[in-house]
Amino acid sequence: MSRAEPLLSVVIVNWNGAGYLGECLESVHGGDASGEREWIVVDNGSRDASGALVAARLPEAEWLPLGENLGFAAAANRGLARARGRFVLFLNPDARASEAALAAAMRVLDDRPEVGLVSVAVRDTAGRPVPTVEPFFSLGALLRGRAAARASAPGGPGPVEIDWCHGAFLLGRRADLCALEGFDERYFLYSEDMDLCFRVHESGRTVVYLPEVSIVHEGNMAGALLLGERRAAAIFASALLFYSGRHGKPAELVLRAAAALTFGVRALGYRLVGSPLAQRYAALARAALRGPAGAARSAQLARASLSGGPT
Repeated sequence: MSRAEPLLSVVIVNWNGAGYLGECLESVHGGDASGEREWIVVDNGSRDASGALVAARLPEAEWLPLGENLGFAAAANRGLARARGRFVLFLNPDARASEAALAAAMRVLDDRPEVGLVSVAVRDTAGRPVPTVEPFFSLGALLRGRAAARASAPGGPGPVEIDWCHGAFLLGRRADLCALEGFDERYFLYSEDMDLCFRVHESGRTVVYLPEVSIVHEGNMAGALLLGERRAAAIFASALLFYSGRHGKPAELVLRAAAALTFGVRALGYRLVGSPLAQRYAALARAALRGPAGAARSAQLARASLSGGPT
């Protein structure tokens, strides 16, 4: 395979990731197989030394600075548009992949044309499994409890067919991803991975998870830095955007009413016992009242914090 047409394009969306981006790049360099790969780092307006780090650690990589934070979905799509590989991997900058995971995921796409997206098991830096597989967001899922309780890490032999999984490692065929027009750019951060998996299912293909191979993921470091205590509400607002688009306005209003009541009661209970969780659930209740527009509000607040504006 010529360098003009690499087998694999690795797309990494970065925002102020100089503290961990180098290890991510090294994990996908490929050694002897590097001639069959290309690396595209799309930068969302970083203010740290990320650009210099990429030039030093992997000078073959393409550095694509956007000059501002467009959000994950829009930046990932810029990378997809530049990709030339048969396969495209979206990899978080705070993740470390492995050759075993890359080879297994590409083998599934080679052997099973009905598969549209592949993900793998995730472990934290201590080697513990991280639950990343979830059912699609629904009223039933909301009433069953916290998102963390809904997530799982399936075991056994793979591939395991799933609804969707967190997007730290998502591999697909470039042709399929382009046919789907990549990620939906209405999502600034969060739920764009759920939406993409849903559209893969709609296209007639499946999403699978490989329990037998894994990556290491630090755990949404950019999102935590960018949004801080607003993160939980931002995740929920993005999930509401997904739900509204798939189920319609009447169903959305029912879910929002149930969520506002559920979160409001929890906020009151935590406030009565003096728990700091009261603020988190109060923010979630407000996100439920705002509805999908809250996703746009979260993006505005994130951009304002980047520019030093009011938050």
